[in-house]
Amino acid sequence: MSKKNKPSMILKATASFGTSSASAELKVYDRYDFIPVVTINEDEKGENIIYSTEECTECNKDKLDLGEGFTENLQDYLVPEIVIAKNSVSKIPLKILQGHDPFGFQDNDGIVEFSSSNSKVTIMPKSKKVSYSDKIEIEIKHTLGRGEKFSIDIKGKDDDDDSFESSDTIVTSGKLNVSVIQKDVFMEAEAQRVIDEILFIAPFADNETAPEYDENYCMQAAERSVSELFQNYIDFYSVDRSHKHRNKIGFSGKNAIDRGNKFNSLGYVKVKFEYDSYKIDHSKRKSIIDTKSYKKVRYDILELKNNNLQDFFNKQVSKNIGFHIFYFAITSGFHTLMLIINNTDPCNSTYTIYDQHGETSSKGFFKDISEGIKKQTCWTFANTCLNRYNSHLKNNNKKHLQWDSTETTLWKMQRK
Repeated sequence: MSKKNKPSMILKATASFGTSSASAELKVYDRYDFIPVVTINEDEKGENIIYSTEECTECNKDKLDLGEGFTENLQDYLVPEIVIAKNSVSKIPLKILQGHDPFGFQDNDGIVEFSSSNSKVTIMPKSKKVSYSDKIEIEIKHTLGRGEKFSIDIKGKDDDDDSFESSDTIVTSGKLNVSVIQKDVFMEAEAQRVIDEILFIAPFADNETAPEYDENYCMQAAERSVSELFQNYIDFYSVDRSHKHRNKIGFSGKNAIDRGNKFNSLGYVKVKFEYDSYKIDHSKRKSIIDTKSYKKVRYDILELKNNNLQDFFNKQVSKNIGFHIFYFAITSGFHTLMLIINNTDPCNSTYTIYDQHGETSSKGFFKDISEGIKKQTCWTFANTCLNRYNSHLKNNNKKHLQWDSTETTLWKMQRK
């Protein structure tokens, strides 16, 4: 079969309505055209990236109309959102779908080309010979700042190197919207360092394993995980795997609020947030004194008065794909915890709260995060009520007639 350029057929239709008329073009592809659709290969994670391919109320995405010449279910192309690392090479996994299925034999291979909207971005390879159903990977290098955005346009065309008649048809085959991860959003490997440190600590914490773990260990565990998040063993309390201190930072005369404020002064906090709009059920508070136990009321002694806590998280997380990490204290520093929000899939965002013993019972969907924090605040507040009563018995004072603060303080962590 001889090679020659074979243009796609274009049909033009005109409709008349009184004195008005409108025309539309419908491009018809044939067996000699290479019509790929290129999108994320979700069977692979890639490297130094987080991608989102679903659309929902929480995460609207751009769309491309590839045209009526494409197979109907592929015409509306949802543009993936991708977050890449700042200082590392990122690798994006892609797959090649068949965008048009003509009758009979067809040319099923060709070339896909990638171009960036920003000159500070390098894509390798810029073009690649592929076949339908192939899975490939492109490599991204850049000199952009955190939060900067760019797009990658993808074109498909025939390769003109086989026995089929060649085609000069070039089609839009896809698009990728990309942003560099922001200062206060973290990649999976960074969040995992926090989790790994807490899980390492958990078997030792509050377990009489002196000398490092011979006291209530919530502050130490939280700050150790922060030191691992930033891999900073100078500004944060830090202990190595042999349980030896890496520095001289200590907590004498300090609580978590003091330490959170110190993190802020060092530049590691994007925002500090205080919440104290809890309604106390005083009948349940009094039952703690009557029964000398707080366990029956530990999760419902408080109620949220408003939506300010959830609104805060909605604003901070919003459409920012990645992991969001908070150091926080409840009941005015009585207990110290870490909060990790997994927003890698904004349509199914989740949260988990950790203390020195590992995962707490407060975890689940992001929409319920304020209830999770309330739950932790409830049991610690109830505990402090019992502590006041026990202090009264020991010291014959009247402090048990009062109650401790319900204040929750959060610090959203960020890179400097």
